[in-house]
Amino acid sequence: MYTCPIDYFTDNLIFNQDESCWAVYKLKGYDFDFLSNEAKIGMLHKVTRMLSGIMSEAQILIVPMVQDIDEHFKRFKENLNKNDILYQTAIEQAEKTQDYLKKSIQINGAVNEYRTYLIIKIEEATEFEIAAKLKEKFDFFIKNPMNAINVMMNTDKKDILQSKVESFIRLAEKWFIQQKQRIAMEKVKEEEIQWLIRRMAYRGLNKPVKLFYQNEKKESWEPEALQEDLNGELIVKPTKRDIVRLFSGAIRSQERIVTVDTDHQISYQTFLVITNIPDVLDYPGCEWLYMLQQYNMQAEICIHIKAIEYRSGLKKLDLKRREINSQLEHITEASADIPEELLESKEYLDAMESEIKDSRCPILNTTVKICLAADNKDRLEEKVDEIRNFYEDLNFVIERPISDQIKLYFQFIPSVGTLIKDFVMPLTPMTLASGVIGATHELGDNEGPYIGTTGEEEKQVFLNLGRACLLNKSASSIFLGNLGVGKSFNTNLLVLLNVLYGGYGLIFDPKGERSHWKDELKILEGLITIVTLSSESEFKGKLDPYNVYKDDISSANELAINLLTELFQIKPTSDEYTAILEAVRRIEEGSEVPSMLKLSKVLDLFEQSDTLYGTAKMLARRIRLQQEAGMAQLLFGDGSEEAINLDNRLNILQIQNLKLPSPEVKKEDYSSEEKLSTVLMMVISHFAKKFALVKRPVFKIIEFDEAWMLGKTQEGVKLYDFLTRTGRSLYTGCVFNSHSVLDIPTEGIKNTLSYKFCFQTNNDNEAKRMLEFMGMEDTMENRSSLKSLGNGQCLFQDLSGRVGILTFDAVFQDIIDVFSTTPTTEQEDATEIQEDEIDLRDRIRESNTEIDDILFSEIDIYQKEVV
Repeated sequence: MYTCPIDYFTDNLIFNQDESCWAVYKLKGYDFDFLSNEAKIGMLHKVTRMLSGIMSEAQILIVPMVQDIDEHFKRFKENLNKNDILYQTAIEQAEKTQDYLKKSIQINGAVNEYRTYLIIKIEEATEFEIAAKLKEKFDFFIKNPMNAINVMMNTDKKDILQSKVESFIRLAEKWFIQQKQRIAMEKVKEEEIQWLIRRMAYRGLNKPVKLFYQNEKKESWEPEALQEDLNGELIVKPTKRDIVRLFSGAIRSQERIVTVDTDHQISYQTFLVITNIPDVLDYPGCEWLYMLQQYNMQAEICIHIKAIEYRSGLKKLDLKRREINSQLEHITEASADIPEELLESKEYLDAMESEIKDSRCPILNTTVKICLAADNKDRLEEKVDEIRNFYEDLNFVIERPISDQIKLYFQFIPSVGTLIKDFVMPLTPMTLASGVIGATHELGDNEGPYIGTTGEEEKQVFLNLGRACLLNKSASSIFLGNLGVGKSFNTNLLVLLNVLYGGYGLIFDPKGERSHWKDELKILEGLITIVTLSSESEFKGKLDPYNVYKDDISSANELAINLLTELFQIKPTSDEYTAILEAVRRIEEGSEVPSMLKLSKVLDLFEQSDTLYGTAKMLARRIRLQQEAGMAQLLFGDGSEEAINLDNRLNILQIQNLKLPSPEVKKEDYSSEEKLSTVLMMVISHFAKKFALVKRPVFKIIEFDEAWMLGKTQEGVKLYDFLTRTGRSLYTGCVFNSHSVLDIPTEGIKNTLSYKFCFQTNNDNEAKRMLEFMGMEDTMENRSSLKSLGNGQCLFQDLSGRVGILTFDAVFQDIIDVFSTTPTTEQEDATEIQEDEIDLRDRIRESNTEIDDILFSEIDIYQKEVV
């Protein structure tokens, strides 16, 4: 008869029936795939040192997390503003995306992500600590012997002295501080411990785990415990029935299968045990634990470790050596053949002893168990065959016990030690660490809209750029890479998703590629403002600094100064610059409506006795000449022009006939047209500052297409610096669309870019710069990954610093058509849609899905390919 092994848990501590205490931590995860061999070896040593630091016993749980699409979109839709004008449209788009992803899962299978938990048995590790504890108890007894006896006589076995809890907290904290310097980890909360226990009954069912809560507001549940003051000593008295309730379902054993019957569903589970690991493992190359995560089979791993101290370990190895030598002597005397297994054991013993002596690390008596689960027996057996074949191909010995399945089930309970001694393997910390513990494939956020997939298993990626601001971080991002690889397409996608789901957007469109959005982007009908400026007289003065900042004379003056210095190439040390400063001062002190025309008049009115008279006259003349000079007239008004309004949900600013310089051309080599185009973009970009400064309770995105151009101007650098530094407090994020890491003007701006999207590049030097920018190793493999990225693919670094290959997915064909800048004929478009529909139907047939269950319409044809 099995009894509940856990008495109580609080914070991250679990108290067991055997009076042991365990602390639960979650590894934060790290990128492994894109590390160099040298960095992988460095990570091996870090994990080895962490395993060597285990006090006495530990349990490692590597738990699969199936992406719950329904739950994700339920939370996502609940967070939408019901009073938003786009609410109904947003709900429809979210539900269609949800259906699309569920169909994808139906075809390709559910995709897992993994969490790694480290559960440490807390014990006093030194003689000093043991002595201190004995002294404390002795002092307690001497000070008040009757009270001490009363306390001990009136406590149940499951009762816990508060002083003991505090002692365990101190020891756990000490261990945590030491080990988190080696590998990133965090303490778990009571709710996550509850989830680890509750989820055991739901393995393989692809359904959410039902948790207990304190009330309808879903405040975190804690097991009930009474606190009693017994003669000054506080005692915690757990109510064990609360813990027992967490283990739901009827558990039965059938041959090599454990069934858990709960909520009218049966979870079929089986447990495999690795009983022998090959003597020689390639590292990097054979990460025997991490490789299992690549399979979409929800394989759960439980590793039990009992550490044997260095000296004790050497003694045990010596005893084992004597045993082996004795067998060898008997076999030699009998003139018999020496079994190969015996020779292999001697070689393994020699190698282990050498490693232990060199590193002075403990021996880890280790049990490695794998749990597989499904909702039916046939699927479970398929998983078993695949996993067994996988490990046997690597020369591992893996067994599936008949009589111990229930015991193995209980060994997966958090904080439960080894119940079966038959499968224990003595391993060095490095051998266990070579399996790779704690690596992750996670990318993006667990909230926000769907943007694409990552990895060979096509795990869905969600992204909420505004979350960065709420975490007190910059929400700025940058897109880098070759032309024609999907950068503009996918910057557009991020802006659209933000606007659709409640936010605001502003796009600077110097190439005029978005003019058709107002008519063709139906989901934002009536909510798009496109301001297109040209050399026509009706637009004269629209970009006059005093028109841009009608209510802020200081900002207008500053912009006017920068405009003239950039346009006329005026140096700050020149007389011309001094004349401009004097003129804007007089404008600020005057009472007339300010404008660039007014500025030229002020310059004209300098007295002849003024040493700047001639310089001011020439400047006034140059300004007047620009007032009628084609596109330049946009910059010079008389103060009567209407201001540009950018209060719509999506605002697009365009200037026609811009002559944009190539990114490779130096600023001093610009032609007059290129110089003017740069100045026009500099001025128009100031609408970004005004847009960001408008206080709104929702997230705002500003997209700078061809961002490199503004980065070459002094005013552009100041603007980028302002937006990236203060965007956090303004609840605003910038999306910079550029080509090269070299386009980022300053280190300060570079350090504020939280999200990095690096698309394909053909340039080795640029690939090296991209890798350095993302803090990745410059290896041939990583360079090759960047150079071989497909259309719509990028190397993406998220807010947590995780890196993976992201394949963007716009989902809806109408959006793909609007965003596409690649010209195609109508016949080509029709062929592509038809081929995509046929391909999807074929994949559904292969997955035995009924075609009649899925409706195909002209609107609902989804494409995975990003144009």
